[in-house]
Amino acid sequence: MSPRQITILVPVYRNAETLQALYHQVREAVAKVDGSAQFVFVEDAGGDESLFILRGLAQSDPDVLLVVNPRNLGQQETIRRGLAHVGGQDVIVMDADLQDPPEVIPMLLERLWQSGADAVFATRVGAYQSRARMVASRLYRVCLSRLASLPRGAGGFVVLRAELAARLVASGNSRFHLAGLIGCHATRIEAIEVRRNYRTVGQSAYTGRMRLATALSNFACILEERFRHGAS
Repeated sequence: MSPRQITILVPVYRNAETLQALYHQVREAVAKVDGSAQFVFVEDAGGDESLFILRGLAQSDPDVLLVVNPRNLGQQETIRRGLAHVGGQDVIVMDADLQDPPEVIPMLLERLWQSGADAVFATRVGAYQSRARMVASRLYRVCLSRLASLPRGAGGFVVLRAELAARLVASGNSRFHLAGLIGCHATRIEAIEVRRNYRTVGQSAYTGRMRLATALSNFACILEERFRHGAS
């Protein structure tokens, strides 16, 4: 049997300091499973050295696809754009800042392939940011899990089947929220608890106000998707 084809989709916004390490650590992780990896990096007009580094990776590795946003679209719209380039393969979506530990990728893939699930989330456990942000994040994820029928702690680190990825791309939703749309479209979802890393370099681009606006937009995305499917 030929190795499974896997796409690693990474939205990038001002992550120049972690991109090289992320690339090599993911390569090492995928080498432990029966699969071959393609990378889709989507650079979201961050204005730092990320684009230069990604162009170097794409030139040296034919399995690296670089997509460049003409303007800043935000993380979720960047993921939507990247999913259109996964090429019919199972896809891992993860952040570029190394808070999502690449070493758990084999566990996520094996659970996906063995369980028959449509998606497997790396649900967040432990403390990985300030206490105030942890409290707000946990409250948000409790609401998200109830609204979208998701495992508690589900976020943006997830592996999903190609068929589900295609359904998400085809969604006509005016907004895009990866976890929420997975909750709306997947028949079966599984989860593995993963201790998320502290950010070691750089800082989050999200202010408190931006986090609130994003949360409200994500909830609106889920409600719109629920209504559209209920009405169809």
